[in-house]
Amino acid sequence: MERERHFCTCTDFGCEFNPKNHSNGCDPCIKSSLEDEEIPTCFFRKISEDISEVKEFTFEDFTNFFLKHKETYLKKKKEK
Repeated sequence: MERERHFCTCTDFGCEFNPKNHSNGCDPCIKSSLEDEEIPTCFFRKISEDISEVKEFTFEDFTNFFLKHKETYLKKKKEK
């Protein structure tokens, strides 16, 4: 896999699980997130690019984040 061409939207390039830092794709990030009962950052970024308000990446926090941004997300999705 070419690291430069990977679709990952994570901007934490210091993270050891970021696909730009190895050749294993998203697997290490997803595995770590599942073990920690968290949702990967890219799921949050799919809903809104601005995740500055996110403090934790739990399932509950993702649900709340989605519900907060749902209208904007669906509007943007419809425009595509």
